[in-house]
Amino acid sequence: MNGNRAERRAAARAPQPSPQRYGSGKERRALAPAALGAVVLLSGLLLIGTGLYVVVLYVVSVLALITAVLVGQAGRWAWLPVPIVVAVLWNPVLPFAFSGQPFRIGHVVAAAALVLTGTFARYDTRRAGAA
Repeated sequence: MNGNRAERRAAARAPQPSPQRYGSGKERRALAPAALGAVVLLSGLLLIGTGLYVVVLYVVSVLALITAVLVGQAGRWAWLPVPIVVAVLWNPVLPFAFSGQPFRIGHVVAAAALVLTGTFARYDTRRAGAA
């Protein structure tokens, strides 16, 4: 028996990988922490100037860093600066002395930017499974 024929028979008997049945093979892993960060940013508008605002700074900073890690794992490098900038500007350890209307608008802009980042930074599960 020819070596090629034996290889073909062995390949025919081997189980074939099944194609993905549901979904597109792309996951938005960064969307959950980004959406939570956006909710905290928008609800933090009510707490500006109070003692509880420090909690908002911690939560937003941590969720933005988690989003940055997930965006980096997805390999979407163009979206990586957005959560890093949010984490730095809402840093509770060395806070910036922002105040007034531009800072409140910044909350809304940062919330929208985080949601957009989480939406567009898709992780391709088919590419990860092949590697």
